[in-house]
Amino acid sequence: MARFYLYGIDECVMAMNNSACARERDVEVAGLRKAKPWLRGPQLAAAYRSTRPLSSLVAGALSASVVIGGSGHITLEGLAAGVAMTILTMFGFVVNDIFDRQKDAAAAVQRPIATGELSVQMAIVLAIGLLLPVFLVSTFIGTGAGVLLATCLALLAYSPFAHLYPLGKGLYVAGLACAPLIYGSAVAGVRVLGFSYATLACFVLGREMLMDSEEVVGDRRAGLETIAVVLGCKRARKIGTTLMFVSAICVVAIARGEMDRVAAVCALISLMWVFLWPDLSDARRIQLSRFPMLLGAVAIAIAG
Repeated sequence: MARFYLYGIDECVMAMNNSACARERDVEVAGLRKAKPWLRGPQLAAAYRSTRPLSSLVAGALSASVVIGGSGHITLEGLAAGVAMTILTMFGFVVNDIFDRQKDAAAAVQRPIATGELSVQMAIVLAIGLLLPVFLVSTFIGTGAGVLLATCLALLAYSPFAHLYPLGKGLYVAGLACAPLIYGSAVAGVRVLGFSYATLACFVLGREMLMDSEEVVGDRRAGLETIAVVLGCKRARKIGTTLMFVSAICVVAIARGEMDRVAAVCALISLMWVFLWPDLSDARRIQLSRFPMLLGAVAIAIAG
């Protein structure tokens, strides 16, 4: 009888040990799943959206067009310069979203980091991962590394600057928008006219004013007095729209060759379509303005 009870106790102990081991394995598996969120499709999609690929492509196309326009034909160097600037711009968007996550969440802005679709830790890993190919490509090109480094530092400083001096953040972004032109001219060894820089900066400043007018609620809650907060949404939209159209007309005026003239006219026509098409929300107009911005950037780069 004693042996029977001892045998039963041994069986219970073994069963408890097996159950505990199973629980430990479940915890390990769950931990591995949590530790590797980048393996999941939604995380990859969120990371992709955080990089703003279309807007980033505008910057890359600008650098590539300057280099290709300077050489007169498509070159591997020009394509590499475009890739480097595109990825660096993606880095800037991710870093900005990390800094602005609380403001975006308070304003219900649907950005992956603000909504929690992409964790801050994974966003930092993504940002670091984006920097590596930028400087690898820069090493391949051999020139312009200083411009890329300065642009990287300026991107890191943007969000702290915008929080300290919100009235000046539009001008800051307008200055940053000139970095692809500077980089392309450094790689190609060509000179870009100051009027081209001013035209590009003017367009970007106008677009930033439109974007600020869309984010005025969140900016007010965060205590940020942007241009849209100070002037009001309607006035900011009018001034921003005017700046964009004036810039587009200036691009047509500075176009000298056939290709840049076609790109400039297409940019102006597409911009008119974006703002004159009925029943489009302001947010949608801002999104669609990337396309005339891309065409105008190419025209500016080719015209020099």
